[in-house]
Amino acid sequence: MSITPTSNSTFNFIDAFTLSEKTNLNISILSLRELDNFQLDSSNIPDLMMIPIYQYNDVTRILEQEQLKDVKTAVILPNLHMKDTIRLYEHDIDGFFVKNMSLNEIISGIRFIHEGYIYVYPELAKALHDQFLTLSSTLQSRPEGLLTKREWDVLLEISRGNNNEIIASNLDISDKTVKNHVTTVLRKLNVNDRTNAMLLAYRKGWI
Repeated sequence: MSITPTSNSTFNFIDAFTLSEKTNLNISILSLRELDNFQLDSSNIPDLMMIPIYQYNDVTRILEQEQLKDVKTAVILPNLHMKDTIRLYEHDIDGFFVKNMSLNEIISGIRFIHEGYIYVYPELAKALHDQFLTLSSTLQSRPEGLLTKREWDVLLEISRGNNNEIIASNLDISDKTVKNHVTTVLRKLNVNDRTNAMLLAYRKGWI
């Protein structure tokens, strides 16, 4: 049995039924108030629970929900500049969406999560980087021997949202060399993609 979306469970005027139909997944969108009264059992486990939040403390309420510990969970932020956005990445959340995303962007993000990755809305990733620059004085020591100097340079470029062509230009190396470095960085950090490499580096205070 799937969750029956309520008529007021909307995401940028897109309801959970539409998202479920478009992705062929069981998507639920619940406000924090609805979540407090929601009982999850084996008959109504969604593929993804999406929850709008308006302040950092809302995340704590989500994480305190014992019933969600084995459910993929994404948050929907009110905008790109929510206070304490950077602290959200300290938590085990599968997706970070923004209220004004288009239907195609939302669907793409949901599918990304379903494939086992963490999804971060691209403009939100840039906002995260901008916030991080203001906190750069709190950088922690990089683990000795984890990456080479050039690999750290590549990881920093990745965190800035640069593609391989731009990285090659900035570091004055070939595209092929960039690809090799990126592959090595992902392997050494034990992550599946560039976004997760960036998030790990932010969380650890390496960049």
